[in-house]
Amino acid sequence: MAIMLTRLTLFLLFCVSMAACQTKGPGATTASGSNPASPPYTTTATVRDIMLHIVDPAGDLIWDSVSTTVDKTGTHETLPKTDEDWAKVRTGAITLAEASNLLMMPRSVAQPGEKSVAPGIELEPSEMEALIKKDLASWYKHAADLREVSKKVLEVVDKRDVKGLFEIGEPVDRACENCHRQYWYPNEPAQPLTNEPDPKPSK
Repeated sequence: MAIMLTRLTLFLLFCVSMAACQTKGPGATTASGSNPASPPYTTTATVRDIMLHIVDPAGDLIWDSVSTTVDKTGTHETLPKTDEDWAKVRTGAITLAEASNLLMMPRSVAQPGEKSVAPGIELEPSEMEALIKKDLASWYKHAADLREVSKKVLEVVDKRDVKGLFEIGEPVDRACENCHRQYWYPNEPAQPLTNEPDPKPSK
């Protein structure tokens, strides 16, 4: 009889233990509070770093994948043909999509003491940062627009649609340019989305 009671007790304890485990969701904290409320991330790169080392190279993987060059030897087309070619475009799209999340994380525009690399065209980093803080909703919207157009690039890649890849280049450029025109060089005349020279410094 004592053995039976012991087994019953162990069984009941097991059930209580399982029930306790099931009531804890993914975000629940342990008794010691070891599960933090938010991820303990630390930002290292500035907005300028992300643009220079992540966004620009990723965009080039998309824009450079489809092109037509005419020279004295004739017309030369660059198109993604192999799995490796398409993988490079996918890398660009995924990188841009995730870069949009990085841009939404609070961080400085530039390192302390860094100045504009094109005075008279670009705002100073401190001016850019002030504009961002003044209207965070617009900043987040521009980042979200970059993510959405990056997802469309992935759809094109999945279909191996060369024509679609050529056409999606302009919306990617527009998503970048819309943000630049609000925070980077808002005082410069609007330029068409072509390969024309950069705007001249304001006098």
